[in-house]
Amino acid sequence: MKKGLYDALRWDHQRLDEVFEGLLNRMHAGDAEAAREMWGAFERDLSAHMEAEEAVLLPVLDRFDPEEAGTVRAEHLGIRKLIAEMGVAIELHTLREERVEAFVRALRQHAAHEEEGLYPWADRELPEPAVARLLDGLAAARDAVKRAAHRSSTAAPGPRAP
Repeated sequence: MKKGLYDALRWDHQRLDEVFEGLLNRMHAGDAEAAREMWGAFERDLSAHMEAEEAVLLPVLDRFDPEEAGTVRAEHLGIRKLIAEMGVAIELHTLREERVEAFVRALRQHAAHEEEGLYPWADRELPEPAVARLLDGLAAARDAVKRAAHRSSTAAPGPRAP
């Protein structure tokens, strides 16, 4: 195993799943504001995860299995479309728990697809420099999301004095 690439990618899926579970819990409790904030963090984090995969994994996979690379890109495109639709619905306070649960099922199915094929392949075939870039990209994405969440949680309400 190359520096635990499979484990790191799988852990990132599990972490995203936990964030989404938190969102579901807030929706179930009727805490719309907390759900909206958690959605923003989740959306940024999931997008960064997919971008890291697309920037590092998929270009290499294109050379080995272009059909599979296309499948993953299509799944990512579908996820992005759902993210956009759900983002609008959460802002309009029309997002229902059932729709979120359906989205979770779709994400888990996508994660299972990657964990069964893409990640083991990447662990075997991805060159060390690409592994390092991918791991660095995931870490940078997590750090950026944490910084954004920290800024939003410490921001003073209302306009600032000049």
